[in-house]
Amino acid sequence: MMADGPGRPVVGHVAGHVVGARPPTIRDVARMAGVSTATVSRILSGIGEARPDTRARVRAAVEALDYRPSGIARSLKLGSTGTIGLIVTDILNPYFPELVRAIEDAARARDLAVMLCNGQEDADREAAYLELLSGRRVDGIVVASGSLSERHGQWLRAAPVPVVLVNCRLADGSQPAVLTDSQAAARLATKHLLELGHRRIGHITGRPSDAATEERLAGVQAAIREAGLPEAALAIVVGDGHPTGGELGMRELLTYSRVTGVVCYNDLTAVGAIRAIRDRGLSVPGDVSVVGFDDIDLARLVDPPLTTVAQDTEVMGRWAVEHLAAIIRGQFGASSNGSGTLDDKLLLLPGSLRVRGTSAPPPG
Repeated sequence: MMADGPGRPVVGHVAGHVVGARPPTIRDVARMAGVSTATVSRILSGIGEARPDTRARVRAAVEALDYRPSGIARSLKLGSTGTIGLIVTDILNPYFPELVRAIEDAARARDLAVMLCNGQEDADREAAYLELLSGRRVDGIVVASGSLSERHGQWLRAAPVPVVLVNCRLADGSQPAVLTDSQAAARLATKHLLELGHRRIGHITGRPSDAATEERLAGVQAAIREAGLPEAALAIVVGDGHPTGGELGMRELLTYSRVTGVVCYNDLTAVGAIRAIRDRGLSVPGDVSVVGFDDIDLARLVDPPLTTVAQDTEVMGRWAVEHLAAIIRGQFGASSNGSGTLDDKLLLLPGSLRVRGTSAPPPG
């Protein structure tokens, strides 16, 4: 924009286009390049062939006019918005931002934008977001949740857009899902304590509504049985997946049980448990060993660093986006890159034990 005297902006012209009056249109680009709007559309979309000099004139006009194609018009024409929705249970839980990052990285590699929705551990809010995202015409939805209600299940089975689940699954297996084998991973964590010599084990669970709560408890119980120990060797208290729940659960264990090792539902629970142990004047792992679940970044920063079971969020995110993209393209069940197929609708990943400073042999 030019100035006519001090502080007096005026409207200039570029090849017949009024600069500053309105955003440039595809017609302005066509007029400046001396071609039809159809030719401009084909060149910008990469469709068909065009002479090099014609392509150069169109690119020069786009740059000179600072033209930005309409995303809405393009999505209507192509029948795709290039956007996927992502619903997470609780963005404040450090585990879920790691999943979000992995999913976004995988989406960007496929030129897909991500619209993020935070469910805040509210099933009704998550269900409302499912409706909202489908109304916004996203190409597909990834649901990364700790639990799925029956209301979720009814919507997902009749979803108007493709859906892939992360960290959860439907009982009937009707939607593709990727998650860690929680039962096997919790069994691995418990065996670690048993192999160190612990014979009085505690377990602080997650919320009863979370599917992984039951699975992880089953894994702990399986390890106890396999070790030939009686049921009384395991003390179970209910937590909520947060540090406060871990702290309250650990206080209960220390009051009513003589546990020397504790398997926690997740790393946040373990952080609360460690605080309760120290508040009682005991040490970790000198008096009580603690094992978490997830391997969030915080696990390596606590003192001492937390022994935990790691979940491979990078693989989860990549698998979810790869399958969602294949469904969107109508290629689910076919090879996505010439090697392997996308037929499988469920991927159970193994957990990996990360032994650090919060686990050691029991005292004495």
